[in-house]
Amino acid sequence: MPLFDAYLFIDWSAVSRPHPARPRKDAVWVGEWVGGDGHSQQTYHRTRSDAVRQVVGRLEKLVADGRRVLVGFDFPYGYPAGFAETLRLPIGPAAWRAVWAELLGRVQDDDTNANNRFELAGALNAAVGGRGPFWGCPHGRAVPHLLATSPEFPYLTASGRALPRLRHAEARLPGTQESWKLFGNGSVGGQALLGIPRVAALRDCPGLAAVSRVWPFETGFSPVPGGDARPLVLHTEIWPGVVNDRVRALMATDPTLIRDRAQVQAMCEWAAEHDRAGTLGRYFDSPAGLTPVQVRACTEEEGWVLGAT
Repeated sequence: MPLFDAYLFIDWSAVSRPHPARPRKDAVWVGEWVGGDGHSQQTYHRTRSDAVRQVVGRLEKLVADGRRVLVGFDFPYGYPAGFAETLRLPIGPAAWRAVWAELLGRVQDDDTNANNRFELAGALNAAVGGRGPFWGCPHGRAVPHLLATSPEFPYLTASGRALPRLRHAEARLPGTQESWKLFGNGSVGGQALLGIPRVAALRDCPGLAAVSRVWPFETGFSPVPGGDARPLVLHTEIWPGVVNDRVRALMATDPTLIRDRAQVQAMCEWAAEHDRAGTLGRYFDSPAGLTPVQVRACTEEEGWVLGAT
């Protein structure tokens, strides 16, 4: 039996103004695939708030129908091990939750996409006693404690803790960039700062919280995450690079297809096909070659990327 009945994947954006009315690249796209009725769609959203409202509505409907749903956003769900400690937050199994709560309490991100991601990054740098590990900002925009270029990594904080550039999952995925980078080609740091609070609120949304889990933080690495619970909303971090070949094939068939739309469509198709074939579970299991210390870092603070092996 497949692990899930439906899949929702979101291509995120950290822009500071609404996207144009006409669908475009580098915006927010939501892809959905529902088994049984074969429902498949990709929708364009001008703001992050609008996209999240749609996701909440769809999850509420799917949960009411008793479905098991896999939902994922394309930004890091965690930071390299040690970040919680440098912020003087709880460590151990609660470290990821402590970081999520810290960001949820400090991020400003309104319904027009206006946000404080650069200022927040500078404040977080100051909190760990330096001008890193976060870096990157637009040319001509001076933000206290935030460098335009990368500091040296491992980054030594005031507490003496050295923070690595990459998480363990990112080290296994050529082409990914660090969660500290906020600006420039391939940067995902701004998306993470604005996205993690949205996922935290979605995880704890009334009506969904009781059936929601975040992989691998709340489930551990397991080929059957969430067990046989029904309904279930399983949150997982995704990276479209996992389905690059499928995206290229879709765009070759339809050259007018916007890449971001192709990416969420390809992710849905990839997950659904692996699930029907009985092979999706292996991507939730413990990655090969990790030591017990590394597994603990991933399940307590860093997270993992669906499709990384």
